[in-house]
Amino acid sequence: RQQDLARRGTGKICLEDRYAEPTLVTGLGTRFTQELRAGMKIMLPGSVGQARVDEVLSDTQLRIAGEMRELAALELLTQAGGTAFKAVPHVNQDDMYRAVYQRLNKGECIGIFPEGGSHDRTEMLPLKAGATLMALGATAANPDLGLKIVPTGLNYFHPSKFRSRAVIDFGQPIDVPPELVEQYRRGGDAKRQACDAFLETIVEGLKQVTLNTPDLETLKLIQAGRRLYQPTQHSLTMAQQVELTRRFIKGYNVYRDLPEVKELRERIADYNQQLHYYGIRDHQVETMRIGRAEAGALFVWRVVWLLIMGLIALPGTVINAPVFVVTSVVSKRKARAALAASTVKVRASDVIATWKILITLVLVPFLYSMYSAMAVVFVRRAPRWAQSDVIERVAGMATWSVYLWAYALTAFMSYTALVFGEQAVDIVKSVRPLFLTLIVGSEHTQVLVQQRQELSDDITELVNELGPQIYPEFSTTRISEQLGDGRTTHANIINESADAFHRKMREGEQALRQRINGAVSSSRASPTNEPEDCEPPSPPPAPRQRRASKYAFNPPTPRTMETLNSISPMEFLSNVTGTILGTVASAAEQAASTASAAAAPDSEQSDKDKPPAEHDDGALTPDPRKGLFYFT
Repeated sequence: RQQDLARRGTGKICLEDRYAEPTLVTGLGTRFTQELRAGMKIMLPGSVGQARVDEVLSDTQLRIAGEMRELAALELLTQAGGTAFKAVPHVNQDDMYRAVYQRLNKGECIGIFPEGGSHDRTEMLPLKAGATLMALGATAANPDLGLKIVPTGLNYFHPSKFRSRAVIDFGQPIDVPPELVEQYRRGGDAKRQACDAFLETIVEGLKQVTLNTPDLETLKLIQAGRRLYQPTQHSLTMAQQVELTRRFIKGYNVYRDLPEVKELRERIADYNQQLHYYGIRDHQVETMRIGRAEAGALFVWRVVWLLIMGLIALPGTVINAPVFVVTSVVSKRKARAALAASTVKVRASDVIATWKILITLVLVPFLYSMYSAMAVVFVRRAPRWAQSDVIERVAGMATWSVYLWAYALTAFMSYTALVFGEQAVDIVKSVRPLFLTLIVGSEHTQVLVQQRQELSDDITELVNELGPQIYPEFSTTRISEQLGDGRTTHANIINESADAFHRKMREGEQALRQRINGAVSSSRASPTNEPEDCEPPSPPPAPRQRRASKYAFNPPTPRTMETLNSISPMEFLSNVTGTILGTVASAAEQAASTASAAAAPDSEQSDKDKPPAEHDDGALTPDPRKGLFYFT
């Protein structure tokens, strides 16, 4: 590309008389005759404007082909002292187009990124015309080519995170219209109009396989609505999630002005605000339906499994610690620089991902080679305290053999840490909802659970009502039926081992929850023991009706926050452990130990029994310095 070959020009440029001579550019300390020639371009900082050089008059004067009309460009060119510029050489693309035509005539494929650059916006950038020139030009030269354009969408879930998920979506092939080919052959304005018309067709095809929203807030709103919608009882695959999100975007753009949609938009925003306040995600709300005894048991159980997986991942984590530090520091620095120099990037997450990959490709082989060389030196010169039969046998091997075995062992430890570390991260994310249930209590968590269920019901009802008006073949099961169950398999031993660990943890959790629930049920049956965590059975669900939410933003009370900030982690774990041991012992002891270890004082218990809307403490503004839980 021309902009990839741009070089910073010497000195600065300005317009001395933008009205009388709008095409005469004057230089201050410039060397136009050495750095520029006719046909090249001058580009202003931030890509706010560029112009083709028509004639170089001297080292300090040149004439451009047309007047710069962009307001930002005129402000730079007329400011005192002028502005810096870049010299962009002219690139002859004829050789490139000939190579493309040859490949296509051989029946091969050409992959093109028509936006012409990477970005992290929530909508596509304006497409470049190169794809249309290639398609129309190749078909005009060979009418029997039968060329087709296949729109391909890359949909990322977490673009800047390593091993994050992505969905590649292929759209319907686009044929090259013969009438546009004839118009392209005529050249001039007809050729330009043919390219513009075909480019619009390509844009519409790409929109069918990508997610496009005007801003990040709208995308977050759509994603929240998609998560709350209940099309079937089955979980959705990644491809199904992308397709459902795409349909939600289309429906939102059509019905965004309806009163029902506006009301749901406000309720979703309020729900997202509460999730952010509590520091949890939407899928974790369901885990807050359980009582304190069950939450305490699961909390300790998952902490134990977290320690086990952490120990397995520790060696590989230590080995790759330099990679984590260097990639984090360098990628963030590069992202800040790219964000300052770009007009299209939002957070420069694409730059972060790119630099993480580049640094890893260089640093990981270097570190592994260094570790392997250190292993060879250690084996050859093992100190007295490290000598053993194993070291002696390894020392008898050839140097290159020791080096290769050490390199393979380092790679194996790193991959093991990666796989088990991912499982550990999932456990860490699941601990916080249990912590909230234990500490905050049902007075807040149940309100959030009920609010989610009510919001999910209303969204599902509204989508099922309006969906057939956009998609005539609409049905609540169509997406999952169309795209299949999406089951995946893991072929290597490390992934299977990590999955086996995760399954064992889940099986243990199920057994533990059944035991706790049996103990709680037995205590409920006793007339003398009434645990405070017991809740009356929920009434049968009433027919759904669309209504405004009666749940407002309801953070913890100041008394609860004071309790949270005063408790120490060791005291908390001690209380939880005591509660669980007492619960498992017997039903009668469970009721007594739960009341003594987990229950609040009588004054707080009376407040807890009241509906959340009747609290006298009112709403609490979160402290941005501490967050929800801050232990001193």
